[in-house]
Parts: sequence; C-alpha cells; structure tokens
Amino acid sequence: MHTIRPATRNKILSAAEAQFRRFGPKKTSMEEIAEKAGLSRATLYLHFSSKPELYEALLRRVTENFIQETEMLVSDSRPAPVKFRQLVELTLSTFSANPLLLAALTEDQNFSLTRYAEPVMNDYREQILGAIRHILQQGVEEQSVRKIDVEVTAYLLYELGTRLLVKALNGSSDFPLKTTLDAMDSIVAMGIIDQKPREESL
Repeated sequence: MHTIRPATRNKILSAAEAQFRRFGPKKTSMEEIAEKAGLSRATLYLHFSSKPELYEALLRRVTENFIQETEMLVSDSRPAPVKFRQLVELTLSTFSANPLLLAALTEDQNFSLTRYAEPVMNDYREQILGAIRHILQQGVEEQSVRKIDVEVTAYLLYELGTRLLVKALNGSSDFPLKTTLDAMDSIVAMGIIDQKPREESL
C-alpha cells in the first residue's frame, strides 16, 4: 500500500514551483514535474491527481505562510499605525519573493491558472482585509486612529495598497514604491490618525 508522505509532497511542491517559475504552469507538464522531483509519475499522481490541484496547493502553501506572519504581526503589542506600515512591507517582500503569487494576484494568463488561483486569492483577500480591519479597530480603541467606518476604510486601504504593489512589482509605476507608500502615509493615513490638539505655547 502506497503512503502519502509530507516530505515527498513538499519535494513535489518545490519542483513544481521551480518549473512554474521558469516556464509557467500552462507550459509545464506533470511528467516534467515528476522528473524535476526525481520521482515516478505514479508517486506524483498519488500525491496530486492533476496539475490544477498541484498548482492550488502550491499557492496555498505560500499564502498560508504569509497569513501566519500576518497574524503574528496583528497580535503583537505595537501601535496600529506601525502595524499597518509593517503589513504593507510584509506584503511587498512576500510578493517580491514569489512571482507566481504576483501572477495569481494580477491574473497573468501566462503564469497563472486563473480559474484555480481564484479561490486561493479570495481567501487571501479576506484574510488581509480582516487584518486591516483589526489594526484599524485597535487604532480606534487606543485613540491613534480617529473614529471611522472601519469596514469601508479597510476596503479603501486594501484596494489602494494592492494597486500600488502591483504597479511597483510589474515595473509600471512612475515612482519607487517607498515614495508612493510615504505619500499614502502622509495623505491617507494622516487622515485617519487621531489628531491630538496641540498645547498652546506659554
């Protein structure tokens, strides 16, 4: 009786990631992945019945690691404005390191099996929106963020941040990402930061 082994599964995922990054999922065959992993086709199909299943599992492995890091960031004791900037930086580093994840986000037809990436990216979107809502709510409670509609503001920040991220990573931005993030901090974030009245000089 054949046994599914986590180590073999991870070996397959790593081989698939290498092939997908180089040639794209559409141009990579299951046979090529098996050869890259040094396994028989039978062993490959024991762990993954199809290329779409393998592709989805690979995306989930990446997003789950990212979500775990996000949860750690959200749960620590730092102020909300600091957490928000660090969430943006974590997202940038994650997508910079994984072009397949970026391709899934942008629905790149050459490097994404869009139909199978969609449920993974929907889960990712909900997790990130949840993290942003949590940070904003913390900010309201600690009075570092003024009283706002947390739901709508989280949506706005997610959509704006994602747009800036994609343009920076695909090379279509007119400015460096740090410049646009600093501008977002000063224009958008300062609009939600609780502005404490200054004490009058004596």
